[in-house]
Amino acid sequence: MLFIAMGSPYLDKWIYKHKKELAHIKVVFGVGGSLDVIAGKVKRAPIILQKLYMEWLYRLLTVPVAKGHESRWRRQSALPKFVYRAMIRRKAAR
Repeated sequence: MLFIAMGSPYLDKWIYKHKKELAHIKVVFGVGGSLDVIAGKVKRAPIILQKLYMEWLYRLLTVPVAKGHESRWRRQSALPKFVYRAMIRRKAAR
């Protein structure tokens, strides 16, 4: 199992670029900035947002847009579409 802690889109691009070298690894997991939070480098969301499982919203609203990106909202809005397509493909493969 390999955990990769890079910000997006660098994380995704790095994994894609090195996918052949990583082929022998069963699970490659992109943790983004999670390790920064665990290490105390980045402040956690307020307790109420943590309890509501909405830390992602806090990050969306407070973290600056990544270099080379116009909008964090555009990238995040693509996630539901991705999950839907992945579920459809999985059903079709069965």
